[in-house]
Amino acid sequence: MKTKFTQLVLLCKRKVEEVELMLQKNTQQILAKQGEIDALVAEFATLKEPQSGIYQAFLTFAHHKEEYRSSIDFKMQELAALKQQKRELQEHFKLQNVEYEKAKYLDGLEVKKLLEKARIQESKDLDEISVILHANNKHERNPQ
Repeated sequence: MKTKFTQLVLLCKRKVEEVELMLQKNTQQILAKQGEIDALVAEFATLKEPQSGIYQAFLTFAHHKEEYRSSIDFKMQELAALKQQKRELQEHFKLQNVEYEKAKYLDGLEVKKLLEKARIQESKDLDEISVILHANNKHERNPQ
């Protein structure tokens, strides 16, 4: 049954679904970023320091080691930003869900009012029909 709140309910539901979709995308991004970090850490663990050789090889190793560390740090910052975004999205989701529940409640109240109004009108109509039938029966029994 459509009420004046039906459009509001649909709008709120759409907003909840949009935020839910954004949360899912964010979760996928977090998992992907964590995978990148894990891969970098695994690669970093495989680095082996040269045991002998020229000093340039040691400098190259130190440079690669520092690049991995900075890459891991950068990815960790990105991961922290994604997690912060997730917290914000979860808070937004809660608020949108509350608004949706409010709209559904108001819509339910309006439906109850409309049904009660229809029930009362039906009762009045039946009473009116009863009065008319009673008057017709009375008139048929006592024709004058």
